[in-house]
Amino acid sequence: MTEASREAFPRPYSHSPWPAWTVSSLFLSASILPSRIFPNLPPFPQRIGFSAIMYGAGYVLSTGDARNGSGITTAWSLIYLFWNGRRSLVAPRNPVSICLTTATVACASLYGTEYFFLQDSKPEDQTGRIKVASGK
Repeated sequence: MTEASREAFPRPYSHSPWPAWTVSSLFLSASILPSRIFPNLPPFPQRIGFSAIMYGAGYVLSTGDARNGSGITTAWSLIYLFWNGRRSLVAPRNPVSICLTTATVACASLYGTEYFFLQDSKPEDQTGRIKVASGK
């Protein structure tokens, strides 16, 4: 698999704000659910906070700043997974918490690929060559 084909799939989506806004909408819609009825949900302030953060990261991406937008989204997705990932997978499992965790893993994977692996290559650079920094 060439580098160009590895970049072909995630690049358009990792520059788009829509995945971050989708995760933001999921957190916002889950914020109306009471935690005592749905076990293993994150606390209400976390659900509202992550919704606002993901919306803000989507805004950064919508302005064309893919580097900072993908960094913000990746960092906060990993923070959510650190705080709540394990809790959502233990019994009794809750479909809402599993959905939030799955969407956050997908968001962290998508934007993390852009931030950690693809940010040094420009979208129009499809040569597949390894870039070497000049000594200047």
